[in-house]
Amino acid sequence: MFKRTSRWKIIIPLILGILITTIAYVQISYITFRNYETEDCTNYSRGLTRLIVKDIINVDNIDGILEQGRAYPGYGETEQKLYDLRDAFPDVVYLYVYQMRDDGCHVVFDLDTPQFPGSEPGAVEEYFPGFIPYKADLLAGREVPPIISNEKYGYVLTVLTPIYDSNGVCKAYIGADCSMSSLKEYSWTVVREALIFFAIILAVILVITLIATERGVIRKMNRLENRAYVDTLTGLQNRTAYFEYIGVLNKKQQKGEADYSILMIDINFLKKVNDTYGHDQGNIYLKGAADLIRKVFGDQSLYRIGGDEFVMILEGSAQEGAEERIREFQEETARLQADESLKPWEKVSAAIGLAKFDPETDADAEEVFRRADETMYRNKVAMKAVRTV
Repeated sequence: MFKRTSRWKIIIPLILGILITTIAYVQISYITFRNYETEDCTNYSRGLTRLIVKDIINVDNIDGILEQGRAYPGYGETEQKLYDLRDAFPDVVYLYVYQMRDDGCHVVFDLDTPQFPGSEPGAVEEYFPGFIPYKADLLAGREVPPIISNEKYGYVLTVLTPIYDSNGVCKAYIGADCSMSSLKEYSWTVVREALIFFAIILAVILVITLIATERGVIRKMNRLENRAYVDTLTGLQNRTAYFEYIGVLNKKQQKGEADYSILMIDINFLKKVNDTYGHDQGNIYLKGAADLIRKVFGDQSLYRIGGDEFVMILEGSAQEGAEERIREFQEETARLQADESLKPWEKVSAAIGLAKFDPETDADAEEVFRRADETMYRNKVAMKAVRTV
């Protein structure tokens, strides 16, 4: 057995190494997680606004709405469609359509929220402080980058999508504000977990023998590293693993070897289950959904990338029969919905979207993901109100 002095000559450098690693891990994890979540919120809001531009807003009606307000034919119907679509995108808290002029933002649509009533069509709002640096671009009808602000309406990320007429003139902007409050909370959770991780490892080093340290710590560190790629609730791979695999797919694309599809699955009614029955039942609901997805699709290349979002990557021959498995999944969820013996949190409901990589049009895997995401949200809108939890 080593003498105590020799033991501490080994343990002290280990402690210092873990401390330095923890500080670096906290900084890198915080920045990386924040960047991923910001990009996710941006894509989420941009997907919503693109759907509105394509399917809901008629650019030829904008000037008429500004002149006649709610009296304009079809205004109420279009407004209700916007409400329905916003309800299908739960992370979007504010949704509006403004025509940008020098004297302010002229309201075309502005949806009510529980905290703030929307402005009436034709009203003129002052430019929000976050909009002012981009006022010249907005008046010129140019696209602007996502805007993060923390003002009267909360901590939000704003995506503004221009609406152009047939002559290429920008008639208005669709604004979708995605809440960033949860991102702030999640980011600090990453910091707390990293500090807890350090404290646990430090305590272990201080109480075990040198031999146990030499033989055991590496294995424990390996398990902890693997855990960083696993979602603790469902046991599936997490968004960190997903983004690493997306990098692999993009490299295959550069070599001309990419052949895959992305399946997007979004669990319905999770917020309602949490609010009505509690988060324990919400966790049961999520685990039940994960188990059903595994049962139908398997768990290879299956990831939980958000609270209620799952993604599966199907490569090569794994793409065969995907449509049949989707129908099987939908039939199984329909059976669960009809089973009166089940509790509400046992009746899994989900929207699905599938998109195949097209080397002619897809610049990278994110393009495929966005198409799968848009298809999924169309499915979600169509499924709205199918089940009351």
